Amino acid sequence: MSMPTKVIEVTLLDGQKLSFKYPAQIKDEHAAERIAEALKNPSVTIRADDTLYIIPNSAIQLITVSPAPTKLPRGTIRGAKRLS
Repeated sequence: MSMPTKVIEVTLLDGQKLSFKYPAQIKDEHAAERIAEALKNPSVTIRADDTLYIIPNSAIQLITVSPAPTKLPRGTIRGAKRLS
């Protein structure tokens, strides 16, 4: 069984958006631990098209990942609908 394709969009403080499509890296049941681990790092690193992007957390306004994993970190609000 193949892993699904994911999309990550990183919105920087200056409004610039970086979007990437990638194959899922881990199974959903491990996603909560990996998200918590990633939040402790000082930057987000993404390798795309033979280029390594190192994006400091201090430059990031928002990160979205779609589709969302089924297992989420503790405290995540579930079942929400975006209004705007």
